[in-house]
Amino acid sequence: MLLGGVGRTPILSNDSTKDEVVEAAGALREAMTVTLDEHARKKRWCSRPKPRWNADLQEMSKNLGRARRKWRVTGISRVPAARREFRRAIRKAKSDCWNRFLQEADGNKVWTAAGYTVPRIDKTGQALVREDGTVAEGHREREQAILQAHFPQGLPGNFKPAEDGQAFSRVDAQLVGSLLKTAANTSSPEDDRISAGIVKVFWQWDEQRITQLVQACIRLGFHLGIWKTANGVVIPKPGKPDYSKVWAYRVISLLDAISKLLERTAAHLIADHPERKRGLHKGQFGCRKRRSCVDAVAILMNRTQKAWGKKKVAGALFMDVKSAFNDVDKTFLGKRMEGLGVEAAHPKDDEIHDRPAGQACTGRRS
Repeated sequence: MLLGGVGRTPILSNDSTKDEVVEAAGALREAMTVTLDEHARKKRWCSRPKPRWNADLQEMSKNLGRARRKWRVTGISRVPAARREFRRAIRKAKSDCWNRFLQEADGNKVWTAAGYTVPRIDKTGQALVREDGTVAEGHREREQAILQAHFPQGLPGNFKPAEDGQAFSRVDAQLVGSLLKTAANTSSPEDDRISAGIVKVFWQWDEQRITQLVQACIRLGFHLGIWKTANGVVIPKPGKPDYSKVWAYRVISLLDAISKLLERTAAHLIADHPERKRGLHKGQFGCRKRRSCVDAVAILMNRTQKAWGKKKVAGALFMDVKSAFNDVDKTFLGKRMEGLGVEAAHPKDDEIHDRPAGQACTGRRS
């Protein structure tokens, strides 16, 4: 199978400009879309695949269609009666399906059934209380309140990273392929409907072009405009006592699959540098591979037991630094990275500027 339009995708090199990178990214997206439209099976959404659908509902659905067509031709309407019978049959099928599920449920399926019995709070159109105590009532005001709470404006800074970095030389097909392999296939795609699983399929056909695109973005410190659109899905956090508070909701951002691959690559280069240079304290566990929270707790328990063995009192101080300092001065961060020898010229800084955001809240999208 050939990629549609792949011949029009320019080959990138170390001398490619930003305009050429933009052209290559647009051509790659178009090639993926054209190929999928031509060869991939299109999904058809209807009610029939649901477990409750049976032959009786199928026949009643046909009877309802016949009644509608007859009414248009003869003017004799049996549509209300046919619709009423169809709806009653659907309710009965739902009830039978639910009872059958309860009778056959075992193991964890019992807890799945328990989740449906918990009363749900209708949060559609509910007013939100901001942090300062003001109330956001309209749909537009609620959107702005959620955006301001979950995406605060960053601190201004005038730091300019050094040019002519060489971190991009460490980006090759092996690195990009390993990072792409860790991406979840079940993550929701962005507006282009290209998920990580689709990118993995195209990677098997033409890994060179994807690698060149990621490498060029790292070299130029450039994040493409077509990747900057973010769609945020607002979902309520379970178990909150008051859903009128703006912090009772969580925003899930849907980004372009290749954009997330570029972000993974930049994050790997930044995290890998202090590991190779041994620039981190041996007691640091956050943001480090093969060091989890379980390891930190194990060390804490070991030190506590040793202190108890020596008849001493052990204490621990827990601080949520991430929530206390949820932002950072870009100038200070850039200088600190240069002090550690980490190249600060990467697309992460360009990614956060001029980013349009869409939001799906209470069934509406804006």
